[in-house]
Amino acid sequence: MLNLKFGNNNFIDLLIGLTEKEIRTRYKYTIFGFFWLVANPLLQMLIIGFVFTFFMKQPITNYYLFLFIGLLLWNFFSLSLTKTTPSIVNERHLIKKSKFPHSVIPISIVLSNFIHLLIAFTLLLVVIIFIKLFIFYKIIYLLIGFLLLLLFTTGFSLLTSSLNVRYRDVNFLVQALLIIWFYATPIIYPLSLIPYKYYWLWRLNPLTSTFQFFQYSLLNMPLPGIGMITINIVIIIIVCLLGIYVFGKETKNFDDWV
Repeated sequence: MLNLKFGNNNFIDLLIGLTEKEIRTRYKYTIFGFFWLVANPLLQMLIIGFVFTFFMKQPITNYYLFLFIGLLLWNFFSLSLTKTTPSIVNERHLIKKSKFPHSVIPISIVLSNFIHLLIAFTLLLVVIIFIKLFIFYKIIYLLIGFLLLLLFTTGFSLLTSSLNVRYRDVNFLVQALLIIWFYATPIIYPLSLIPYKYYWLWRLNPLTSTFQFFQYSLLNMPLPGIGMITINIVIIIIVCLLGIYVFGKETKNFDDWV
């Protein structure tokens, strides 16, 4: 299990402190600050959307909005993994100087990115409500999507950050995996474009149904099937438990390896 040596209250206080520090550091000395929350995915949306509209066999309603939602979610996931995987190694001096639950390092990074995601989605939701696409009762699916995304990202981050301390190749492997993972997730295309016989490949990607929950909630696109949801949730739970177990097992050796 994760190390919570000095009690839950102290763990939460430290987690909040590191999360605030992560947020402040991210926008220190910037002029536009939180504007960059939407600037990067907006630029990606314009470029990718312009190119891929030439190759889409079936036109997608509100394609640019569909793309923007997927990019917001993906940027949270990929940025979190990119920063958390080497985080324990990067904070080696902090680990050697003091005793504290090491898990707060990757979790605080994920949490700070998640706060950024929520702020960006709040701004996006205003637009979607204004153009009358949002149906209020679907907010439950939006919350489910956020929960699954946060759980999977946290569990996977704990797993990769702990393994990277012993095996530094993990960081390079994650960077390579993210490139493939982007195209294996329904971000630039809807799942309906994939032939049914290949669906089993997308069922192995826990982000598939997670992204579909957002697309259903905000764009009235189809919900994922019960089989897809079940398999994806099982994988997310397994990754979370595995991440917690491996991090708890490896954390006692961090002082020796970093």
